[in-house]
Amino acid sequence: MKSLLFTSSILVSSFVLAGCSENAITKEDQANVLIERDKAEQLDVSLNISVGKLDVSEGTKEWVEGELEYTSDKLKPKVSYKQTGKKGKILIEHPNKKFTDFKGTNIKSNWDLQLSNEVPIDLMVNTGASESHLDLQGLQLSSLNVNVGVGDTTIDLRGDWKQDFNVQLSMGVGKSTIILPKDVGVQIKSSKGIGQSEFRGFISMGDDVYINEAYEDAKVKIIVNAEMGIGKADFIIEE
Repeated sequence: MKSLLFTSSILVSSFVLAGCSENAITKEDQANVLIERDKAEQLDVSLNISVGKLDVSEGTKEWVEGELEYTSDKLKPKVSYKQTGKKGKILIEHPNKKFTDFKGTNIKSNWDLQLSNEVPIDLMVNTGASESHLDLQGLQLSSLNVNVGVGDTTIDLRGDWKQDFNVQLSMGVGKSTIILPKDVGVQIKSSKGIGQSEFRGFISMGDDVYINEAYEDAKVKIIVNAEMGIGKADFIIEE
């Protein structure tokens, strides 16, 4: 690891559970995360959040910077970084994939992360029972893979992308909103699910394939493979 900084603070608050005469104490931990930039020429970033809220955006001169909030040691994320050759591998995840112990309690698990725009990134995001907002404008994406469990998800891919890349989406339960660029070629290959899907501003080519107006003549293209889930997915062209 080049550098990984964890700075924690603890706030203590109390609340009364409905139908209960006891006071429950919840400790809120906040960890500041910093993975310093090194000589890696490409990043492989994996974010695995099982429960809570995830916000990702561009906005740091280092590789990764941000804050992680959690109300239990069981929700404390594991953060690791390793450089292998020219690639740096970043992993932030919940080690505990099961959270049945937290049923009925006041839990908090918020991740607010900023990624570097200095090198190409292969980004994988796996969410469980989570609300996710991925504002990926300004990044250098080589690939994007998002697997959604339960919860609302927004993926913002607006912008003037310079290189082709593929997007793999596996949508779960909840509402998903995917905002795509107008001036970069976009093709969506959609597999039918139980839920609903809408392709606003796209041209249907048949066989569940959709393109934007720029696609045919575009020098840069984004290919989206989307597996629909039970919820609702809206694919929208940026205004």
